[in-house]
Amino acid sequence: MTIFEFSAFVKQSLSGLYDKGEANALLKNLLQERMSMSFFELSNIENNVLSVGQEVQLLSDLNRLKSGEPLQYILGYTWFNEMKILVDKNVLIPRPETEELVSFILDQQFSPKALMLDLCSGSGCIALSLKSAFPTASVFGFDVSLEALKIADQNSKALNINVSWKQWDVINENCPQTFDTAPELIVSNPPYIAMSEYDEMHRNVTDFEPHLALFVPDSDPLIFYTIISKFAKMRLANEGRLWFEVNRKYAVDVANNMEKVGFDDIRIYRDFSANDRFVSGVKL
Repeated sequence: MTIFEFSAFVKQSLSGLYDKGEANALLKNLLQERMSMSFFELSNIENNVLSVGQEVQLLSDLNRLKSGEPLQYILGYTWFNEMKILVDKNVLIPRPETEELVSFILDQQFSPKALMLDLCSGSGCIALSLKSAFPTASVFGFDVSLEALKIADQNSKALNINVSWKQWDVINENCPQTFDTAPELIVSNPPYIAMSEYDEMHRNVTDFEPHLALFVPDSDPLIFYTIISKFAKMRLANEGRLWFEVNRKYAVDVANNMEKVGFDDIRIYRDFSANDRFVSGVKL
């Protein structure tokens, strides 16, 4: 089978599951990653015959794609902020919106030895990005899931970026860590999808990504934001900033909640799709 024939077969196989643009994007990314070539390079050799090993691997990948499994889980990694981040079923796949959140934070000024906390870390992509950008800072990543923390630690070691990972059930426990200094930054991308939104989501999310990291009860969709805002108001240094990624439906509610807790300079930022996606506030 040539690369061209395999490409045609993938498009046909995925036509009932994804629209044309999504299927083309999946094919492009799969071939680029598995064959370690740019799309331009691949287009110049599309009549080349795949080796037996390549064909077996790519057809196995295709079967998993047909089941709805995300490509990132099939490959075992994704790219975030120019870093190769390992992912599996125990962590959410980092989204482009979260890259935007990091870019907003990186525009801030911090002291050389600032303390930074990332709550609900998952794969660790935010904490690792912070430590990479501010190498003399002390960065801690917290998550309730030990399995997620194992992935975060693997990423830390693979990237040679030193972040301290700690288990913490934000909803039910006090912070298990004491600090010598007050943090200048607390950031969180917590679960924020209400259970009532379940049926609106693509099955490659609901069937494969961890529900623990996705969903909150309809009765209290702001539960993480309320608890983290109170914690941040107590623990942040003066002029320290709290950053959230949020459900676009609740951005104003999160901002109002932060104002009630006592934050100042509260701002809502839009993502690249013009959705209210990030909220920040300062402790004065």
